[in-house]
Amino acid sequence: MSNQDLEYLSTKGNFRHDENVVPEYRWFDGDVRYTLRTDPLDDSQQPIEINSLKGSHEDPDSRIWPFKIMQGKQPYDPINKHLLVNHVYSADDDTALWTNFDWAKALKAGTEYADQPYSGEFNFVETRMHWPITHMVAPSEDALACSECHSRNGRLAALSDFYLPARDRSIWLDRLGWSAALLVLAGSLTHAGGRIVTRRRRKRS
Repeated sequence: MSNQDLEYLSTKGNFRHDENVVPEYRWFDGDVRYTLRTDPLDDSQQPIEINSLKGSHEDPDSRIWPFKIMQGKQPYDPINKHLLVNHVYSADDDTALWTNFDWAKALKAGTEYADQPYSGEFNFVETRMHWPITHMVAPSEDALACSECHSRNGRLAALSDFYLPARDRSIWLDRLGWSAALLVLAGSLTHAGGRIVTRRRRKRS
């Protein structure tokens, strides 16, 4: 049985399969900051960002990028306030988590191997990780329509730090836009009317 057919696997948990999943969009300049095992955690602020992205609308090097958000739980030391190294697999001993599913043994073995400070106490913290989507992109004939982003509840609804036509509304900007459009229309009609009058005069003369 392949992972595509699984709904639950003891070593990895529940699987949820879906198609045409809409990604989340973030400003991204290509720079990622990872939470290391030595970094102190503020477990009062969850979820913990396993990796944080850099980029903003004000940064000319940033682009709007699609991401898959992976949410889960990680073991951490509530005394030392950091993520813990976990011994996952081994065919030779009984400390691996995927062998005996004993968190205490697996964390003790993992932290000792990594020479990581460990109080002997552990808990689990909510985490979130951004995975940039760089493959399995749809072909050009299946490209998104403009309205997928340029709408009130479109794909870019969460990026609220810039003005996006058809999504955002500014009364004065709307009035300015409509005024410009009406002026262009009036100018075009005046120009067309003038040419018609001029042509008729030429024919009469």
